[in-house]
Amino acid sequence: MKARKTAGSARARKGASSLDPLDKGSRGRVPLRGAGLSPAILIFAVFLAISRAAWAETAPPLEIDEALDLMLSRNLTLQSLSKEIDKAEAFKLRADGTLTPEVSLSASTRDEDTTGTNEAGMSISQVIYSGGGNAAMRKQAPRVRSIADLAVEDARNRAAGELFARFYNVLLQERYAETERSASATSEMHLKEITSMAELGMSNRLEVIRASQQVAANKASLTSANGMYDSAVISLMNYLAISPEDRRPVSGDLGALEISGDRKSSLAAALGNRADLKMLENQIEYQEYQIDIARGGSMPRITIGGSAGLRDVNGTGSFDDNWRAELSLTVPILDGNTARGDVITARAQAVQDHIALEQKQLDIKSGVETAWTELETAAEHLESAEAALRLAEETYRLADVGFREGVTPQLDLLSAQTSLTESRLEHLRSLYNRMLAVVALKVTEGNIIEWAGRFDFR
Repeated sequence: MKARKTAGSARARKGASSLDPLDKGSRGRVPLRGAGLSPAILIFAVFLAISRAAWAETAPPLEIDEALDLMLSRNLTLQSLSKEIDKAEAFKLRADGTLTPEVSLSASTRDEDTTGTNEAGMSISQVIYSGGGNAAMRKQAPRVRSIADLAVEDARNRAAGELFARFYNVLLQERYAETERSASATSEMHLKEITSMAELGMSNRLEVIRASQQVAANKASLTSANGMYDSAVISLMNYLAISPEDRRPVSGDLGALEISGDRKSSLAAALGNRADLKMLENQIEYQEYQIDIARGGSMPRITIGGSAGLRDVNGTGSFDDNWRAELSLTVPILDGNTARGDVITARAQAVQDHIALEQKQLDIKSGVETAWTELETAAEHLESAEAALRLAEETYRLADVGFREGVTPQLDLLSAQTSLTESRLEHLRSLYNRMLAVVALKVTEGNIIEWAGRFDFR
């Protein structure tokens, strides 16, 4: 039998893509395969695996459509942001209040050395002209409500993209663990075979050591994969506001999604759907009215009002009545340039809002181009990964047959096993990356929730 060299010990593999489908810069990494692990970590990993099996048998599986509904209704960030709508309603109440008069009631009693006095009265006043400030505030109210609604819509769109990334990262890590489990089983089977051959004198001690090293590396990688799967599940459950003890297994297909359209249609969809773009358009209208409010600070103010009262002196029960009606005109002369400064500030903010709108439109165009480029790149990588996987499977098959016939060195067989596992992992990673590319495109278009409602993920 030919001498066989040792197989490569540890192999590194890249981790899943960043969880945020819009984050193009960061990529996580899975720890090196075969990295040494302490006994405490191994025991903890076994405990997690047992507990995961226990809740997997009792909890119903969570699919992406249910997860999306749960996230939209239970995500704490979205719940907090929805209170902006309450603030907008409060703004409308204040704006509508400028059309109603201010009414107050008063009553008093005084007891002095020789006399006592009882008084009661009512006063009413209404601003009938404020330089256009009150009217502008009432026109602002619908814009404030629209901005609040659009802020919630934008947050929901981005939160849905984050949910897809976390949900399918769980499936990715689960498939990683399955792949590592298969590699570990294969290496253990090889160790048994090579040990039996050594007992019959058909292999040497060095070959047994090589096989043992492969088993140890695969077990360490499997432990890491199981730990990363548990972390991914906990991260998803946290995003859904589900406590760790109530977590549920995840069910879904990591297969690549088909998507129709082109850059032109995606750009049109983004310009028509993106809530953050509409927010800036509403902000510009809001700011125009803010200029009117600031300008009103230097304009005359006309108020109409009146008061009426009753007065009883010495507690005789004989009330004297009095009343008053007035029309007041207030004309600002000098205010320390407060009104002028407010107008300049409001106009400067309006210019900044227009610039922000132009920048947002450019960002959306660039985002659509980037999303399509990454989608096409991910599709090409997936094709390459599928071809590489087929070659790795055939290489391993030939190496296994050759080893059993005594014509292939053990080194080649172990190398083929390692390459096959890496090709399987790369194929899974490519499936996930293409899924994220589709999700990122839909987030960029601003219609991922509507798209998810129409798409059949089964």
